[in-house]
Amino acid sequence: MNWPLFWALALAFGVIVGNIMLIKHSAKIKMPSLKDLSEPFPKQPGDGKDNKSGAQAETEVNPPAAQKPNSPEENAAADRAD
Repeated sequence: MNWPLFWALALAFGVIVGNIMLIKHSAKIKMPSLKDLSEPFPKQPGDGKDNKSGAQAETEVNPPAAQKPNSPEENAAADRAD
């Protein structure tokens, strides 16, 4: 057996064993249920109503404009207008 073949087989074997170990480790991790994620973004410590940064105050005063869904007809019309 030549050395390049040996190293290729050793590398392949190492990758396979590593993937099996990763799968076994990830099977032990408990995923939170969707019921636990009732709030999409966790509250930041010290995030009070009286102490707002400039960016937070601006977004509350001027909320972003509502977005409408993209349609192929509108995209084609916009392309022709340009």
